[in-house]
Amino acid sequence: MKRFVMVCGDKGGTGKSLAARALADRIRREQRDALLIDGDGEIGNLFQFYAKLDAHGEPVADQAPDGVVPVRFTGTERERDQLLAAVDPGRPLVLADMPAASLTQLKQFDAETGFFPELARAGYRPTLVNVLSPFSASTRTVREMIGLAGKQADYVVVVNQWFGDREDFFMWYGHGNSPPSPGYTLLPEYGGIEIALPKLQAGVLVAIDEQLLTFSDAREDTRLTTPQRSRLHRWMQAVDAELDRAAHYLGLAGSSG
Repeated sequence: MKRFVMVCGDKGGTGKSLAARALADRIRREQRDALLIDGDGEIGNLFQFYAKLDAHGEPVADQAPDGVVPVRFTGTERERDQLLAAVDPGRPLVLADMPAASLTQLKQFDAETGFFPELARAGYRPTLVNVLSPFSASTRTVREMIGLAGKQADYVVVVNQWFGDREDFFMWYGHGNSPPSPGYTLLPEYGGIEIALPKLQAGVLVAIDEQLLTFSDAREDTRLTTPQRSRLHRWMQAVDAELDRAAHYLGLAGSSG
């Protein structure tokens, strides 16, 4: 089954693009036949770190084969339509890092184009990935996400451990006499799965971002110290273990290239 994976949410600052970068890194490491899309266009995190560059360090014009296609989903109708046009090449996996407020925008886009039925017609099963912070504005978006597509999609909720441990996410899991978030209750009813995004030490992430490195490249780059590269390696292992739990939904099941 072909997969159309969208990392989305209606709130910024949850770690959405970090999760998308981690998934993109795994896809590239395994040489999977995938089309990567940055819904924030050329200013987006995924494009900045994973775009294909020429010998002068500039992004190549044709990003589709093994780079990141910039799509400004908040732009004009023609620009938004590029998201649906991504099914035309028929790649077995499409990964899109969607912009902030993407759930609201996707709802409108689906109303305009029949987005989710068209994905099904093209042989794609969509997966909506929602990265959570502990705050109520973030946890509420899971119910909105499921309400957007219902049984037309699969769902992966990613608890970002950068913000703390399980007890810090009490608005998601519930606490004392307070029930869990409605999204937490709905997720298993719709066959969804919850995974974690392990915490990466801030100094390591800053060093990677300063050099605009992919995670795989940073693992071998001597501009990072040995402890930094070692911590990154352990983090990548922990992330891969979590991604493995949702491999079927994320297009990571089966053999790679």
